[in-house]
Amino acid sequence: MKNNYLLITLILFALTNSCAQNQQKVIAINVLLTLPEDVAREAIQLNGAILKNHPKNITLNDNQIPHITLLQCYVQETNLPKIEKLLLGLYKTIKNDTLLVDELQYKKDKTESFASMGIEKSKSLMALHKKTISLLEPYILDNGSQESYVQNADGTPIDEFTITYVPKFVSAHSFENYNPHISLGVAKTSLLDSLAEHNFRTMKFQAASISVYQLGAFGTAQKLLWESE
Repeated sequence: MKNNYLLITLILFALTNSCAQNQQKVIAINVLLTLPEDVAREAIQLNGAILKNHPKNITLNDNQIPHITLLQCYVQETNLPKIEKLLLGLYKTIKNDTLLVDELQYKKDKTESFASMGIEKSKSLMALHKKTISLLEPYILDNGSQESYVQNADGTPIDEFTITYVPKFVSAHSFENYNPHISLGVAKTSLLDSLAEHNFRTMKFQAASISVYQLGAFGTAQKLLWESE
């Protein structure tokens, strides 16, 4: 009888511990603006030109969508319903505003550089960025781990740069340091010079939605968790 009681106690402890661990799962999320078809297509084409010469790169497609980040952070997965509720109606504050792709951003003084389509820091976009942080601030965690991300298909670990970048997004990459952009990848500056001269064009557009994605390696938006009405 004593042994049975001990066995039952151990089973209950294991189940309770397992539930607690599941409840405490931390995920890395990106609250972002999705793009209209023409802007997304332009980003994918520029990314494709980069991939021809630099294949070890982010690959923009349906699984790694081009986007404009508003906030990256770690949160408890169990808090996602609360976060989604807070974001309801937020898209209405930006849906009719005109945004502008105004430059091909890269470091021209380097032989190789990360490139992106720069977005004008309009008043409405900056206000949305700040509002998003304000709404989610109670749920933002200091740290995550490898398991917080959509895992790489080839089994390689999530890069350390991404793991350490995400918790610093608010302190180091927001407000006056916020740089709205559409990531394209890393390339030789000579190629980027050519793309800037012959391929890149400024574009006006309206955001298609506000969405929440789980992040993958290199800060890519990979798993859709929620999308605005």
